[in-house]
Amino acid sequence: METILSIENLTAEYIVRQKVIPAVRNVSLSLNKSDSLAIVGESGCGKSTLGLSLLKLLPKEGKISGGRIIFRDQDIMQLSEKEMQQIRGGKIGIVFQDPLSSLNPVMKVSEQIREILRIHNQDFSEEHIDKLLDDVQLDNPKRIRNSYPHQLSGGMRQRIMIAIAIASKPEILIADEPTTALDVTIQKEILELIKKLIRELNLTLIFITHNFGIVSEISNRIAVMYAGEIVEEGKTSEIIRTPKHPYTKALLSAISKLHKKSERFNTIPGGVPDLASLPDGCKFNPRCQKKIDICVKEYPQLEQKENRLLRCFNP
Repeated sequence: METILSIENLTAEYIVRQKVIPAVRNVSLSLNKSDSLAIVGESGCGKSTLGLSLLKLLPKEGKISGGRIIFRDQDIMQLSEKEMQQIRGGKIGIVFQDPLSSLNPVMKVSEQIREILRIHNQDFSEEHIDKLLDDVQLDNPKRIRNSYPHQLSGGMRQRIMIAIAIASKPEILIADEPTTALDVTIQKEILELIKKLIRELNLTLIFITHNFGIVSEISNRIAVMYAGEIVEEGKTSEIIRTPKHPYTKALLSAISKLHKKSERFNTIPGGVPDLASLPDGCKFNPRCQKKIDICVKEYPQLEQKENRLLRCFNP
């Protein structure tokens, strides 16, 4: 298989009120061409920070403090801002979870799509813009392209974000919680659209989500994140069928089982730890029902166990 992206010991942190908050810690992942990788975990586990780091898009209080990101033999960490502009939206597209705050409110849709096409030397004619809008299944492209974001529904705005992300024919698409702000019906439509575009454009996908209920529809691999690190990684079908890490098991058990009304809705006790003050030993141990003495005293490494990578003393 052809490796298209390698993340090696990536560490990213924020400086907030003179405190260092390590949001991503020593994460290593690799993607092969046409992979669909879901990065799963609760809010605050570092998923979005990881996605933004791949394009050097962290806010001003954030920085990448260690590791490498290799895309097609290019070390992204060594590229200038001008060189990064050719990667962002060109080779790697990104869809954010809140399209209303991501789109420019004072620019018409056509201007925003034309801007990304112009940067990457693509055809920015009205006909090409209409084709892009049609590709993301928006009716009446002429009306849409002459509209401002606030004049459109949430589902329409997210389709426009997807159109912008694929406009320059990227090799990788990062979708950061793209269905979070949408109702269930529109969520399903957006998922179906992303799957369609992956097939048609031969995209490699990084899909960031807190919702384990949708990952089987969109990914062939899963990386589960907790407190800024990977705790379990493997094939989607195997992890869903036989989760090993207690955190993965807890996330899966929290999925609503509407077809089993007799079963209680499970929750995970406690919350994600303060990243500026992490517990000793395994970072999940304060919430873990399977912890043993070693879990509190020693830090588990991410190791190959059977058919996956696992960070746990007592799976």
